[in-house]
Amino acid sequence: MPESRPLAAVVLAAGLGTRMRSERAKVLHELGGRPLLRYPLAALATLDPERVVLVVGHQADAVSEAARAAGLTGLESVLQKEQKGTGHAVRCAAPALSDFKGDVVILYGDVPMIRPETLAALVAMHRAERACLSLLTVRFSDPTGYGRIVRGGDGRVTGIVEQRDATAAQRAITEINPGFYCVRAEVLFPMLRRLRANNAQGELYLTDLVGMAAGDGLRVASLESDSPAEVAGINTRTELARMEVLMRDELVRRWMDAGVSFEDPATAYVGPDVTIGRDTVIGPNVTLRGKTHIGERCR
Repeated sequence: MPESRPLAAVVLAAGLGTRMRSERAKVLHELGGRPLLRYPLAALATLDPERVVLVVGHQADAVSEAARAAGLTGLESVLQKEQKGTGHAVRCAAPALSDFKGDVVILYGDVPMIRPETLAALVAMHRAERACLSLLTVRFSDPTGYGRIVRGGDGRVTGIVEQRDATAAQRAITEINPGFYCVRAEVLFPMLRRLRANNAQGELYLTDLVGMAAGDGLRVASLESDSPAEVAGINTRTELARMEVLMRDELVRRWMDAGVSFEDPATAYVGPDVTIGRDTVIGPNVTLRGKTHIGERCR
């Protein structure tokens, strides 16, 4: 039987997102009328974690305010004053969880399509395997820019190599690390203290924890996602626009399955907080935003 352990979470949301070419923190850019950060927090809320630590940096107050709007209980923001890597970001969260004993989910604030079911499956697999560290993986046809998953002869994950540090053979690996972890607190915090910036970026890599755990002989487990779009982060405005199209198409399909007709689905824009009654017809070039409610049999 899977273990029953307390659950906490660390959400990394300190980065500016330089490739967005914006003065706004990346997680504050909107998708479907909501800040990007709201989506992974909403998925996380379904796990009902006891505590959630949000690591903020650029525009810290605005990011914290956007997070509070997600309605998570036990939410606390901590400041990463200097951007010294993802491992350093989680180190900043460690004092807020110094007395926590359980499992810690770690994820990023710019992955809007992550589903609650996927996070729940990661935690369930971690506990069923009695793993010390578990991570989500996915295969990209073009893995450029992502850390590659390295496996041993037995098929188990032995480490993650970042793009800049990878050999030519390692860069050919298509299984990548999208950045979702579940780690036992008693393993996580001591390993964070052991991280060193011995890499091309001169940063503390969170990904080094995987190789560290495997090297220590601890049980490392992995769960492969079959949906690259679900675990993809947003780094550019082009990627944000593509995600907007994906989300719009998904919402329109969902409403059609619920009994709503769209005369031209490709030109209808329906926000995630909109509700529409059955047998309503939505014409072409219609935009519905915010908490708009349309009843049944309307046009």
